[in-house]
Amino acid sequence: MIDVAYICPLYDMKNHFDLALNLLQSKINNEVIGDLIFIFSNKEHKNKFNEMMKKNYVQEELKCVILPQEFEKYKSKAVTKKLYGLQRFMYEYTYIILVDCESIFIKNFDSGKLCKMIWDSRSMLASNISPDGFNIMRSCYRTMGLYHNKKLRKELSNFKYNFWFNELQVYKSSYLPEFFQWLQKFNMNSILNNHNCFEYYLFFAYLCIVHNFHIKKYKYVSMGGINEYLDIFPVNMQKKIVDVMGLHWTSSQDAITENVVMLFHLDRGKYDKNYGYKNMWGKTLKYLLCRKIIIIKEYLNDNKPGFTG
Repeated sequence: MIDVAYICPLYDMKNHFDLALNLLQSKINNEVIGDLIFIFSNKEHKNKFNEMMKKNYVQEELKCVILPQEFEKYKSKAVTKKLYGLQRFMYEYTYIILVDCESIFIKNFDSGKLCKMIWDSRSMLASNISPDGFNIMRSCYRTMGLYHNKKLRKELSNFKYNFWFNELQVYKSSYLPEFFQWLQKFNMNSILNNHNCFEYYLFFAYLCIVHNFHIKKYKYVSMGGINEYLDIFPVNMQKKIVDVMGLHWTSSQDAITENVVMLFHLDRGKYDKNYGYKNMWGKTLKYLLCRKIIIIKEYLNDNKPGFTG
């Protein structure tokens, strides 16, 4: 049997503990094999959540770790917790999947088989054209000092394609020791204080540059990862996108297909403030235009007489 861990950063804020209880209960109800491990900020948060489990008659032992205090100084809290979780458990599991508390399991499935299939098919790198992702990735890779890396820019088509949250984020643990060693080349203080340096962007940079991994490019257009904003499309289009891209979770209950095993972003929807893009296509065109202008300016700057790269 392949060992799988689902790692979830957790905070005592808003309704995150309630959402995490739903996630845990959905795992129990669907008899999903694999450890669900929560990462808390401190012992008080852990104890509070444990008491909520008991009050809700959750019949499962809490599996968790507490983030070491020295990591609390970083601004990018979720990324810090996720990277810590990956490093903490990379020798204990064959695969690790990072999830957030606003997710649930919706059916029983073989976690190990699914992880192997996702990794081997590279569906975790299924990407779409993303104006917002363009800005985020530029910020991330500038911070890392990889903005002009030729392999990275070529693979992402100059940051036009974004694979964020389209598929379950599967990490094959055998790659992680080398990944964390590779990360030591960079300024981790800058990375962990930049909210745009998402953990899977860091991991892909390593996979691309060191192991020649490729993304799977689809010409769907969305502000972010298309799976995050599926509910702005008609239902038949939603299901088509999920099936064509070969995805196994979705943010839209209308887009549940035979292969979907989880739902995510249950704390938000297309009508929520700061989430729904009522003028999505107008904003997309605006971003694409800005992107063209930025690329032209950078090309002119990079090709000034005397420029050495």
